[in-house]
Amino acid sequence: MKKIKVLVVDDSAFMRKAIREILESDPQIEVVDTARNGLEAVEKTKSLKPDVVTLDINMPVMDGKEALKRIMEECPTPVVVVSSLTQEDAPITMELIDMGAFDYVPKPSGTISLDIHKVAKEIIEKVKEAYRSRASILRRGPSARFVRVSFKPSGRKLARYVVAIGISTGGPATLIDILQDCEVDEETAYLVVQHMPPQFTPSLAKRLSEYTPIHFHHAVNGQTVLGGYGYLAPGGWHMKVVPEKKIKLFKDDSYIYYPSVDVLFRSVAEVYCPNAIGVILTGIGRDGAEGLLRMKECGCVTIAESEETAVVYGMPAAAKEIGAASEILPAYKIADAIRKHLRRLKRNG
Repeated sequence: MKKIKVLVVDDSAFMRKAIREILESDPQIEVVDTARNGLEAVEKTKSLKPDVVTLDINMPVMDGKEALKRIMEECPTPVVVVSSLTQEDAPITMELIDMGAFDYVPKPSGTISLDIHKVAKEIIEKVKEAYRSRASILRRGPSARFVRVSFKPSGRKLARYVVAIGISTGGPATLIDILQDCEVDEETAYLVVQHMPPQFTPSLAKRLSEYTPIHFHHAVNGQTVLGGYGYLAPGGWHMKVVPEKKIKLFKDDSYIYYPSVDVLFRSVAEVYCPNAIGVILTGIGRDGAEGLLRMKECGCVTIAESEETAVVYGMPAAAKEIGAASEILPAYKIADAIRKHLRRLKRNG
């Protein structure tokens, strides 16, 4: 069986050795070489043609951001960012995703993480997913981003309609691509669950506000769901809506993912159906499939991203498999579908 060829890039000799050992503990992966900085990374990616690159950000000579830009321009290759990213660094991570990086794995304790083994499973899994998804990654390429003027609601009306979205690996770029083409009005709220660590979700909420017409809140417990706004679940907390049309954040270890898409979708089914649209997008696993089915059974429109555009066809495939999606569409048609179904709901409402 062909092994996945990986180039490991990090300015720390210890981290290069540790990440190499983690990857080569899996019999399906072979580390073909390592690089100490971004310039070496670009040169070795061009000469060795690895299947996947793991890339640090803060490096001498050429940093990871510039290296990624050149890799995607000169020798497009799936890239998994493995770096000591904090909340302050999170905007850089979002930029790297826009520039074409597949995903990221935060080092658990800084630039030289002696406990890197804590994320060994995640590194291996994301490298494998990057390899499996390479055709979709390279076809998508970098995203164009333009600052938008957010819609400003004139009043404080409770949302009558809701668009609930669940997304995971490959998510931020797809999410922005879709939401930047959605319409905003005084009666509709957008509720989003993105599988993402806590240090990144504040930056994502800010980015959604900048690059889509929707002003997004990094949701807080007890917040009222108002028309004209978006609400992003904080990393590490489940988010649901309660009958009073307020946000409830809570912990529950019975779910694999924090936050869980299933939690959001089931609550929307109870509070908003049939005046809601459920959308499940790219991601690893099955989170959201059962919740989307519940929304469909309550009379909501439910949409799953098609394999054609999904960076990782896991969550949408699970929804399709159990018949949870009333429509299966490529990402570039989903905003149109949301607009169409919202107009219909409002005509009938």
